[in-house]
Amino acid sequence: MNVRMLLTGLETVLKNQVKDNFPTDWDEDFITRSILKELRKKLKSVRIHGLKNRMKIEWPAFKLQGIPERKFGDIALLVNIKYHDGDRIEGVAFLEAKKRSRNKTKFGAMKVKQLRKIFRNSPRSMVLLYDYDDITQFANIGLDSSIYNWYEWKPCTCSVVVPINTILSLKKKDITLYKFSLPFSYQLFFRYFHGFDLEFQKKPINIAKGYAEEIGLPRYLAVVSIAFGRSEPYRDIGFNRNRFSRFE
Repeated sequence: MNVRMLLTGLETVLKNQVKDNFPTDWDEDFITRSILKELRKKLKSVRIHGLKNRMKIEWPAFKLQGIPERKFGDIALLVNIKYHDGDRIEGVAFLEAKKRSRNKTKFGAMKVKQLRKIFRNSPRSMVLLYDYDDITQFANIGLDSSIYNWYEWKPCTCSVVVPINTILSLKKKDITLYKFSLPFSYQLFFRYFHGFDLEFQKKPINIAKGYAEEIGLPRYLAVVSIAFGRSEPYRDIGFNRNRFSRFE
């Protein structure tokens, strides 16, 4: 699969799942769950060409079992990357999902206290915003070069990410945040899947893996294994399987 085909597929999945859940199932958890299930199908085992080094992606997704005493974000994206020269990194990204309130410009469920808790333990975390209308005002920094200009085919999206520290600084909870955002599909592939914007400290990784219940547990865990060049993805990823079960 080439890069453009993958990005087009990712964006199509995200947009369709957000749009299709409005208005009947306009709920953050329902939307997030449907997105992760479809992304698991799209990224279950993919080989990408069109980059400097060949890229392989494997994506199993898991859901939290039971009700945690404390919650820590909606999605933990646990990323393991093996590079062509033998280096390997493991990091995590946390995403707190919020939907746009119907017929309003605000994200009514966004709570400052909740965002501060996530930021305190994971300062690179993002808020994942869902909108039933097309989003066209996202930041275009770095999105306009050669093959990476994925938005030529459709200059809009329905899901974007904004850094939590930006939201806390601005004290805003409405669609004016879009100018600080990037499409979630772009963030996934060009940032997270290449090792950017991840937490590498032991505490956030333990939270993601389900070994820090005193702080909280993510609702969903996506384990992404990536390999560049001729290496194969790292699959021996330890997490608390007593707390997370695979999507069926």
